[in-house]
Amino acid sequence: MPNTYPISLVLAGKAVLVVGGGEVAARKVRGLEPCGAAITVVSPELCRELVELRDACVCAWVEKAYESSDLNGADLVFACTDDEATQLRVSADATERQLLVNVADRPELCTFFLPSVLRRSNLSIAVSTDGSSPLTARLIRESLEKHVDDEIGDYLDLLQLWRPRVLAALPAEKRKLFWERAHEGPIYEFVKLGQPEQAHAALARLLEELE
Repeated sequence: MPNTYPISLVLAGKAVLVVGGGEVAARKVRGLEPCGAAITVVSPELCRELVELRDACVCAWVEKAYESSDLNGADLVFACTDDEATQLRVSADATERQLLVNVADRPELCTFFLPSVLRRSNLSIAVSTDGSSPLTARLIRESLEKHVDDEIGDYLDLLQLWRPRVLAALPAEKRKLFWERAHEGPIYEFVKLGQPEQAHAALARLLEELE
């Protein structure tokens, strides 16, 4: 299998089709939920978790077996059934339409793979084995979780607040220097100590020095 190209997709408002109504499909929907995608599940039946997700308006449900026309308007496709013929058909139909498709437990039928993801606010660390061993990816991700503080999310939120101000005030070469010094300085420690005022003040001083 050729090497994959890692990307992070912006799925807000995008149409995502999930074919299948079992626990695997439910995991896909749960993973998609924070991304703001418009999720449609096509399946004759739903497991209990998917019923709860439908009732919570996380996804819509089309109560029927998969048909090729279900791909109309879709931007991303997941095949999560226990029927081999359906899995093959979804993969073939999606590939023919040049849609990205993920087929559960069948890496050779996929055009993208789902990594195991560690999230802390705007920080995402994704571990992928290109479908060869999802368990290994999960174990590595769990190991990384021990080394990434929860406060990193607050730190990144702080930097995001400052980004427009820095872009407006500094030329490109000084912007790079600003972020390097911000990273090397006490900003993160202030955030970890619950001292956002000191963190903002330190960033303001740094910006003033470089203007």
